[in-house]
Amino acid sequence: MRILYSMEFSAQPAGQAANDYWLEHRVSDQLKEFTMTIVNGVNDGRAGLDAIISAASDNWPVKRMADIDKNILRIAAWELKEHPETPTAVIIDEAVEMAKQYAAPDSSSFINGILGKIQKEIRIGQEENK
Repeated sequence: MRILYSMEFSAQPAGQAANDYWLEHRVSDQLKEFTMTIVNGVNDGRAGLDAIISAASDNWPVKRMADIDKNILRIAAWELKEHPETPTAVIIDEAVEMAKQYAAPDSSSFINGILGKIQKEIRIGQEENK
């Protein structure tokens, strides 16, 4: 989330934002690889993810959302879409916890509500396509 936020805030490309983050935070190569899978997936699918988020956020366009909130939502929507094997509750709980840690006080409720709508669309669609 911090790398995606940095990209949003500074308009850096993914690789540069990640390299800046790695300079300040020591993480394993395995965690770097996992993180970049998420960062690249979210970045590459941003337009589609924003459309999903916009459809679920009644009268609240993505461009008006706080950068932290929209990046938490993008990550969770990407995971719901691309990782059907991960339980929905785990994805939503992680997003809500990130919001509690990094976002404004009301953001966790906002994110939980939007993800509740998104998961119905994405996960029901995945079940129907099986």
